[in-house]
Amino acid sequence: MSDAKSRTRLWFLWHSWLAMPIWAFLFFVCLTGSIAVFSHEIMWLFNPAMRASLDGPALPVKALVAAAEAAVPDGRVSSVSWGGSHIAVELRLDIPDGTSVSAWVDPVRGEVQGISTGPSFQRFFRALHGWLLVYPVGWYAVSLLGIPLLGVLISGLVVYKRFWRSFYRPRIRFGQGARVMWGDLHRVGGTWSIWFLALMAITGLWFLVTVLLWDLGVPLGGESRRC
Repeated sequence: MSDAKSRTRLWFLWHSWLAMPIWAFLFFVCLTGSIAVFSHEIMWLFNPAMRASLDGPALPVKALVAAAEAAVPDGRVSSVSWGGSHIAVELRLDIPDGTSVSAWVDPVRGEVQGISTGPSFQRFFRALHGWLLVYPVGWYAVSLLGIPLLGVLISGLVVYKRFWRSFYRPRIRFGQGARVMWGDLHRVGGTWSIWFLALMAITGLWFLVTVLLWDLGVPLGGESRRC
């Protein structure tokens, strides 16, 4: 076997074994992340209190804060989240006993349409996606995925010669057996997923560096550790 073929086979083995042991975990992280991205819209479907009216301009933030604090007399607004023109404004209120609630306020009418207690659907899935509800072990486990993802991306580009052809001339051979067809689908799908793999790898490594600096007592930009 020539040196070139030997190196290609070695890259192929790296490409295979970097992905196989983590595919189920990676799928779980991607699934929970996708749900977290669309969590506002999912909550909007099942919670009528989140549905905002669209018949006029939004009121000033001070008016929304006043309405929320009037509905929860002991609470003080700590954050205001605008979810979009079709979604009521979420105002998070801290209670003296250490708990917090969310007040959903129509931005046009200024009416409190509902009060949610406990962690929201969105916060739950963000926590499940970001650190598996176990901090900091889960944060390290998720962000470490950036290393094999980057390895899979680099090794795949090395193994798949002239990969850029799949952008303008994708080839999927359906009539030459299942192995050939699935191989072509994998190569074409992988080529069109380059941007996704690169984004996930880079941001995962960024969060890994961030938590390492936090644990070393060097927060970035003066930020305090939050989870």
